[in-house]
Amino acid sequence: MSINLFKRSVMIKSEKKLMQLRKVLDGGKHFEIEEQIGLLRDAEPFEGAILLLSAFYDKTSDTGLHLLISGFFNDLKERSVCNEVIEALRSSVSHSTRAMLASSCWQSGLDYSGHASALAEIYINGDYLTSLECFTVIDTCSAMIPQKERESIIKMLEKEIENIDKSKQQLTHELLSILKE
Repeated sequence: MSINLFKRSVMIKSEKKLMQLRKVLDGGKHFEIEEQIGLLRDAEPFEGAILLLSAFYDKTSDTGLHLLISGFFNDLKERSVCNEVIEALRSSVSHSTRAMLASSCWQSGLDYSGHASALAEIYINGDYLTSLECFTVIDTCSAMIPQKERESIIKMLEKEIENIDKSKQQLTHELLSILKE
């Protein structure tokens, strides 16, 4: 028996799996959705699943499913999902979905330093809770952000600090000091 010790660097493409997930989510039956999310935990990640789940999180009011989906995102361990998580963050409609996704970035323990500029943009445009979650992600990976990108983020934050809500200005000053270290 062979054990694969290497994580996949690319998500698989599976229209069949994506259609099955969409069908279950559109069906709206709580138990079936729970079961499908449980199956996703044990399966190889496939393109589109993250976007479908975040869109479903956006539109459902089922607190139990919110907890289940946020737990799923927090437990992601495949680096290959990072791009899709950031895409979901950018395309989410509700503040609560954006905050949940940003929180999952740091709770998963995955390296999001390659997405620091996108996280900084989401930080600037987000509500306070989303910005706080983005702050945590950027803080966690700040040592791994390339210097040129770090300088670009600093300039972006300094340019926008006066346009940011007063409640986020102190947080922004703290983020700037972290990035300048």
